[in-house]
Amino acid sequence: MLSYQAETQAEKDAKLHMFYRWGAELVSRLCEKGYWADITDPMSGLALFTNCGPSLYPDVEGAEVLLRYAPFNLGNCFVLSHPHWGTHVYPATAFTLAPIEAVRQVLSSMQQDCHQ
Repeated sequence: MLSYQAETQAEKDAKLHMFYRWGAELVSRLCEKGYWADITDPMSGLALFTNCGPSLYPDVEGAEVLLRYAPFNLGNCFVLSHPHWGTHVYPATAFTLAPIEAVRQVLSSMQQDCHQ
């Protein structure tokens, strides 16, 4: 994920669109249960499904502070180093007011649907 070659950019774009689809499904299922949820666009930091406030959400900084992932500067952007996958990650964030058990149930359901 560190190179600027066309093949790498295509993989980044594919991962971004996978996150959009996954996030839209997560948000939809949580909203169906009556909980507020949204995801942020990793490219802009803007909320995708609700009205945006004046602030952007920095995914890399969020992962650094909340998950203690190590970032490093790659010239024009910061890159995360995941403890297991190294730099083969694409940071993205979902937010919700749902209790953790509801989130677990939705994620489990989504995983089961993927394997059918």
